[in-house]
Amino acid sequence: MMVVTITIWPGGDEAAAFDIAQMKIENESRLADVSDYTARIVQRENSRIGVLGMDTWVGISSHPRRDGPWALLKRILDRLDLPS
Repeated sequence: MMVVTITIWPGGDEAAAFDIAQMKIENESRLADVSDYTARIVQRENSRIGVLGMDTWVGISSHPRRDGPWALLKRILDRLDLPS
């Protein structure tokens, strides 16, 4: 499993940091060279900074593991209906 966490540091202040989103990515193919993945994306609503809440799932098929985590993350993000 891979976990991506988004942490806000208001004004660069680490002491005031808070997590706003997390993505958990699970390999569904027993670590095969070309694997299928399921990702759950959860984003907490935060009216102070104008962020809407989100809780959704994305499936990715046939991802070559040798392409690395950033390519997988890009494929997942490309599947989301995000504002531009």
